[in-house]
Amino acid sequence: MWQGEQKIHIGAQAILVMSGVLSFILLHSWLALLILTLLLLVLAAFLGLFGSLLKRLTPIVYLSVVIIVLHSLVNPHNLHYIYVFGLEGFNYGLTTSLRLLGIVTLTQIFMLSNPLSKIISSLCWIHPDLGTILGLVLSILPVIREQMEVTLNVQKARGMRIGKYPWQRIQTYLAVMIPIIIKSMIRAQTMAQLLHVRGYNSKRIHKRVNWNSFDKLVVVSGLGIFLICLWIQYGD
Repeated sequence: MWQGEQKIHIGAQAILVMSGVLSFILLHSWLALLILTLLLLVLAAFLGLFGSLLKRLTPIVYLSVVIIVLHSLVNPHNLHYIYVFGLEGFNYGLTTSLRLLGIVTLTQIFMLSNPLSKIISSLCWIHPDLGTILGLVLSILPVIREQMEVTLNVQKARGMRIGKYPWQRIQTYLAVMIPIIIKSMIRAQTMAQLLHVRGYNSKRIHKRVNWNSFDKLVVVSGLGIFLICLWIQYGD
């Protein structure tokens, strides 16, 4: 996460992020969620990631505004109103939006601070094959998406209609998904054969994790933040 002289091990960063996500889930006070989110934005500015982070957060901000407005208008627990906006729904929508915004902000800082290849390779300390599997899955997703578009266009050219009713849509999606599933299975079998030919086998060596004292301090700090949030929420 910090790219200066003292770099934090990606495993310690992941534990810190998971502790933060659990903290956001536990807290139900919009003020505490707002403070944590603002602290994360300050951290992003300190790391030089604020501009990139802001671009990724823009759709989440729009979604958060929609959530607040909808709950203010139609939340069934609204009892007190300012014009047509219910205060209970506004409070619930604000809490939900800040929780969503905080979790996305935290995970995006982690993703922006570490290249995807580094994140995938670091998973080998959990299991030697996990990083390879995740890398193959991520590499094949754009191919599947492109195959879906091609298959849908081909089926439309053959006279396929989506229809208005649910059963018609299900029949249409089956006509698109079945060829994609079959081609994906064939592609997976081909990739397995290529890996076997290139000497990839199950005899993999586990990577040892070498954490320094600063990494351990980061892990303890993350767990401490989680315990503090737990105490704030349920201490009374």
